[in-house]
Amino acid sequence: MKKKLCALLACAVMLPCLFTGCSRGTEQSGAKPIKIGLLYSLSGVTSVSEKQLYNGTKLAIDEINASGGINGRKIETVFADYASDPAKAADKARRLILDDKVTAIVGTCSSSARQAVKPVVEQYKSLLVYPQSYEGQEESKNIVYVGCIPNQQAEIFVNWLLKNVGKKFFLIGCDFVYPQVENKLAKEYLAKGGGTVVGEEYVPYGSTDFSSVLNKIKTSNPDIVYSELTGDSNVAFYKQYNAYGLKATIASLTTNETVLKAIGKEASKGSYICVDYFKNVENDLNKKFVQKYAETYKDGTEPSYAVMGGYNAGLFLGEALKKAADPDNTQQVIEAFKGLKLDSPSGQISIDPTNNHAALYCRIGQVDENGEIKVIYQSEQPIAPKP
Repeated sequence: MKKKLCALLACAVMLPCLFTGCSRGTEQSGAKPIKIGLLYSLSGVTSVSEKQLYNGTKLAIDEINASGGINGRKIETVFADYASDPAKAADKARRLILDDKVTAIVGTCSSSARQAVKPVVEQYKSLLVYPQSYEGQEESKNIVYVGCIPNQQAEIFVNWLLKNVGKKFFLIGCDFVYPQVENKLAKEYLAKGGGTVVGEEYVPYGSTDFSSVLNKIKTSNPDIVYSELTGDSNVAFYKQYNAYGLKATIASLTTNETVLKAIGKEASKGSYICVDYFKNVENDLNKKFVQKYAETYKDGTEPSYAVMGGYNAGLFLGEALKKAADPDNTQQVIEAFKGLKLDSPSGQISIDPTNNHAALYCRIGQVDENGEIKVIYQSEQPIAPKP
């Protein structure tokens, strides 16, 4: 009787496994995916830039999963579109953390969106990996900043322009945090370097009529039009500037290969761009990356600093997840970022353990007659971030 009872109990224990595939044992062995939120706008006024950020992040995570994931566990992405609205970004981030239980969030683009999400990740002790270049006036233990900041970009660019192009600057940007702070800093660099500001204008996000601004530029007669225009505004400005026949050199912190395609080679010829990455950076890893991107995405986007920001954000997060003893523990993942080094298509880069910002290269390029960017300056090594 005892033997029959034992056999029945054994069957009772085994039956759930027959129907569930012993899922409990699978989770214990580490096959349960690690949930990561992707918070980008694929609609709205910033979608042109954010599509590139999204593509880069998704490509990095797909590569991590294809190579075995995080110690045998796949990364599962939960996407949220905040439609270029900072208030929605905060709400979507809250839902990703509380409802979807993500370990970390990669995303946002504009400083307004990042600043809206910042108190959310801090309140819930979560993590935002921010992939975009920004004005650098911030630090948070709950945000890892992967894009370049002024001491790695604008400061070098302004001084290079003063030495090589001219002294009189006309400052222009869309009317939000990043251009306003960048231009405030540019004035400081110009004052120290012997340059002057002959005009300064801000236009609403998405503006496409620059007739009045172009008249002001013509009247002020600058050597350089220093631009932080973004999205559709950036494209419209270059085209109208060219049609108006103005001769001052355009120097941009926000133009990239995808935007140049929309502008066209005639309107962009001779202009300068300063970012941390161009698609024609010379190294074997980048050649493979550019080819892989072209094979994966046929949506009109090109490998750019925005794509690379998203890609590096995904790669850095993957390395932090591998380094953390428990990749589901957000605090351990945050600690794992400190001092991380990464071999990226943009070069060997790292996360500063004191301020959660990336050490990155600075590169200046000039657009040639074919609409291609020729790299004419590159820092000898990654530049330590000074937010």
